[in-house]
Amino acid sequence: IAFSGDSSYSFGSGQISSTNWIVGGTSYPETYQSALPIASSYASLTSKALQGGITPTDLASVCTLSNCTLPANLPHGIYRANGNVVLNAYTFPSNQSYVFLINGNLTVNGTILVPRGSSAVFAVTGDIIVDSTVGTTDSSVTPGIEGIYTTNRSFIVNSAGVCADKRLNIGGSVVVNAAATGGTFQNNRDLCDGDRLYPTISFVQRLDFLFSLPPFLRSANTYSWEAAP
Repeated sequence: IAFSGDSSYSFGSGQISSTNWIVGGTSYPETYQSALPIASSYASLTSKALQGGITPTDLASVCTLSNCTLPANLPHGIYRANGNVVLNAYTFPSNQSYVFLINGNLTVNGTILVPRGSSAVFAVTGDIIVDSTVGTTDSSVTPGIEGIYTTNRSFIVNSAGVCADKRLNIGGSVVVNAAATGGTFQNNRDLCDGDRLYPTISFVQRLDFLFSLPPFLRSANTYSWEAAP
């Protein structure tokens, strides 16, 4: 389901899904009523970590931010980067949870995989950019990136500029405009002849992330009612 708030949208010559369910748009706007920035934003997650007495680990102590290859035995926890990050291909360890707070842009330069039982959240103040080399053939459903990606600005899927681009399968969720200051989901890819049969971008639900998120990210719902004595 695409949620576009009160902004216009375009899917080129295709549609969002087989059901073509879309919420919002200029004709029937649906705005998100919540405290701003939203709960998944960089500022909100940083605040939750501080309230929980958690001191994030400096990501620069783990890898070079401009060419970041995470170590195979990366300890679970919260990592923060003050600056742009270029993230290379990585498969997260099993049964671990990670949060990356990036005060800048995040460029994904390779396949990012999160096994079931683990979770990875990327909260970014700038843009999230997926390099044109990340993806699969047009008929493949193999994930190109997995995780929860939330950005204050835009999520941009770059094109190689020639026919045909790679298909990008995303296992998880993408949130743009998390700070409500402007941002869009931008798909610049084209499968050329493959567009007739396959989507350029597809999403696969990862409901298992809800059970593997760090406790400080979970919100408890409280219900109350007055009962007769």
